[in-house]
Formats: sequence, structure tokens, C-alpha cells
Amino acid sequence: MLSSKDRLVEIVHIIKKYDLLKKINPQNLRLAIEEAGPTFIKLGQILASRDDVIPKKYCDELSHLRNQVKPMSYDKVLEILDREYEGKTDNIFSKIEEVPIGSASIAEVHRAVLKDGTEVVIKVQRDNIYELMAMDVKLLKNIVDIFKIDKIFDSVFNFKDIIDEMFETAKEEMNFLIEASHTEEFYEKNKDVLYIRSPKVYNEFTTSKALVMEYMDGIRINDFETLEKAGYDREEIGRKLAVNYVKQALEDGYFHADPHTENLKIKDGKIIYLDFGMMGRLSLRDRELLNQCILAILKDDVTEISHILLAFGKTRGNIDHMTLKNDIKRVLDKNKTQEMSNIDVKDFMNDFLMMLSNNHISLPKDVTMLMRGMIVLEGVLRSISPNISLMQIFSSYIKPSTAINKEKVSKLLQKGVESSTDLVYLPNEALSFLKGVNSGELRFNIEINDSKHQMRNLEQLVHLCLITILDVAYILGTSLIVMQSDDKLPFIFYVYLILGGICTVWIFYKMFTSKIRNRRR
Repeated sequence: MLSSKDRLVEIVHIIKKYDLLKKINPQNLRLAIEEAGPTFIKLGQILASRDDVIPKKYCDELSHLRNQVKPMSYDKVLEILDREYEGKTDNIFSKIEEVPIGSASIAEVHRAVLKDGTEVVIKVQRDNIYELMAMDVKLLKNIVDIFKIDKIFDSVFNFKDIIDEMFETAKEEMNFLIEASHTEEFYEKNKDVLYIRSPKVYNEFTTSKALVMEYMDGIRINDFETLEKAGYDREEIGRKLAVNYVKQALEDGYFHADPHTENLKIKDGKIIYLDFGMMGRLSLRDRELLNQCILAILKDDVTEISHILLAFGKTRGNIDHMTLKNDIKRVLDKNKTQEMSNIDVKDFMNDFLMMLSNNHISLPKDVTMLMRGMIVLEGVLRSISPNISLMQIFSSYIKPSTAINKEKVSKLLQKGVESSTDLVYLPNEALSFLKGVNSGELRFNIEINDSKHQMRNLEQLVHLCLITILDVAYILGTSLIVMQSDDKLPFIFYVYLILGGICTVWIFYKMFTSKIRNRRR
């Protein structure tokens, strides 16, 4: 295991080798990332979906990082397995293929056969992966601080947050017992969907660093020629894939967060999901807010969207609500003339994420995972069946639950939903209000119709308030004088008494004449 100093020297050597400081281009950046190892590969995979931050040609090149990582030596694989199975690997498997069928940043997958003849796959974790990634994360954060990278982007893109997100996700992926439970839960939630399939887990042979699952043969979902020869309808595959993904998100609240082509196969008329290392989970509250947000987007209701986003996310500092609404409107207007089926989900989601970042709002991790999962899946759909729109499926999925034919019932339900939603928004709205008051930045917009008449009434109201305050002060003053006097009342008492009486009479006079004037009008 390298020391931090040796690892830094190694990274600097890679930067020099690919001349990243002078002649950077998409290809040599990808090659450098691959050589730098798992931490940088995971970061590259995240950045591959962020063409709002780096140029699109770099995103396209970084997207090839998924399963093109240099594999471990076969001897190293056997060494890791012997360590996990306490030297009893040969008692469990009759055969383990040398060449992996997939090699990613954290692990690689080998086909194997159990002693009873069952075909399986073994997912083997790379040696010392946790220690290496922890060291890299620390080095990367130091680099961000030294070169003040976050300040260069003016807090629009927080690299430390991206690094932390990557490491937290990677830590979950490194525990294969968690992935085994993910796989089983996904199976349970989709077992009644006739066209969805997922592999069986062999828990008796699974450890935190070795995962044994049923071998799932099939046609890659992007192998169009083979699919067509086998008689499959790509349009049908795309629609079923999109409908099931929306069901995962909005109905189950449990979704596959990395649905790229390497994780999807077709066999016996079923869509097979693979690799459950990255799964997202949405609470009932989040799903309800997501439903409301989609409806608000369809209705072009900017105010409603801003409320939902504030209820959804965490805010950094004070929120300028007018700026937020204008930014939301700008994102919506960009696609206003487009048919729902023609909206580019990737562009729309990236615009939305950038808008949130500009307004210092961060969404929950699982909501962000869903947005990125939608971006990935939309890319898959565009390649296999361009006529299928994930955005359109999402919007149509929620309509039946909100469309009621009877007008009165519809209005009643709408009021109920709005009231319950307002209760959810209340903590965030109250917090924003109090922050504005506290910082002195709270602003009020008042619209006054018939301004002369209203201003005259407002002026009279202010005068009455002032006189009332003075009257109360006089009464309190006279009371205090009486309480503190022993026998003889001082002269000032009579002054207070006369002025208080005059003010009281004046208030009643003004109230009486004001009512008469209002009746005449």
C-alpha cells in the first residue's frame, strides 16, 4: 500500500505523462483518469453527466469509463477469494474463468461454476480499494483548498461536495452485503412485473468483498442487430423499460440509479437488470413532492415549483425568491415551445441542477441520484427507441391520480392537496422569512388599486394609530403619577389629565366623521 507522499508523486507523474497542463484533450484526460485509478474513475463517471460544468466532448469521452478499467491479474483474484473463503475456494467453485466479463473501478466480475454445476458470477472487490480511495479523497480536498478551485467557480459548482458524494456512494458499493440486500429487495418489488427479471443471490457464498449471483445470460440491450434477429420490437422494449423505471421511482420509491446499457439485458421477453451497487430510495414525502413538482412543471406554475424546491432541498444562506422564480421561468421557457416527447431530458435536468446551484439550493442525495438516473436512461431510450420519451412517461404516470371528472370533487381535492402541501412548505417558508427579518433583507411588494383612495385611507389609519398610542401613554402616565403620590397631586397630573381627555375625544370624533364619509361614498 502506497503512502500519501508516494501516491501524490504517482498522480503528478500521470499528469506529466499525459501532458494535462499543456495539451489536455478528451482522450488523454480519459486515459489519465483510467491510469490514476478507482477514485478518479468514479469522479469521471459523475462528471460524464455534467455537461453544465465541463464541455460536452469531454462528457462523451468520460462516459466510456464505465467498464473499461484494467482488470486485476488472475492470481490476485484467487488470492482475494482465498482470503474471503479462508482457503476453501476450491471447495465452493469447480471453475472460475480467468478473463473477467466486466471490470469496473471498485470490482470486476468473473463467470464461475459451483460444485453442483450451477452457473454463477463472482463479483470480486479490488484489493485495498477503501484505503486507496480514502487517501485520494484527502489529497483531492487538499488540492481544492490549495488552488482555491471552488472560488474560481464562485460556489456554482462545489468540488468538495462532489468528492464527498462520490466517496459516500463508493463506500456503500464496497460492502457487497449491502448490494446483496439491494438485489433481493429489487426482486421483491418487481417480482409481479412479468417483463422484469433480476439475478438470484447466493447468500451462503457472499461476503463483504465477494458477491456470488446467478449468471444471467442474454442480449445486450444495445445489441440492436441481435435483438431484431431474435424478433424483438425495440419500441416495445423502450416503452416497458421507461414505464418500469417510472414505477420504481414514483410507486416503489426504490430505483436503480445506474441503468446504463452494460446493466441491461434481454432474455425470454424480459428486461434483465444487473449490478445493484447504486440504488436510490425516495420517502413517501419525497414522492409526493416529486408528483407535485411534475404537475407544477406541466402547469408552468413557477411559484408552486419554487415552493416545492424549497421544501425539497437545503438552502445555503438567504434565498432571493424573485431571482429563484425568474431562473425557474427561464428553464421552463427554454422548452415551452417543445412537445413533451421532444424535450431533451439531459439538457433539462442539467439546466435544473445548474439553476438550483446558482440559487444555493441542494437537493437530497437520492433525488439527485434519480435525476442522474433519468439522464442515463434517457440516453439508453434515445438509442434503442427514439420515439419513447421518459419525460412524457413520467408526466402521464401521475395524471390518473389527479384527474377527476366531477368538477366539484376536483376542486375540493385540489384545495386539500394545496393545504397539505402548504403545511409541508411551512417550515422552509417560515425559516426564509425569519432569516430575511434577521438580516434586514426582507422586502415587501404591495400592489394597491385605486391608489389615491387607498393612500388617503392608509394615511388616516396611521394618524389614528399615532393618536391612540399617545392617548395610551397619557393614561399610563397619569396612573403612575397617582400611584406614586402620597397626598397632594402634582401640577403635571392635571396637565396629563387634560391632554388625555382631549386626545380621547379627538379619537372618537375622527372615528365618527370617518364612518360618515365612508357611508356617503
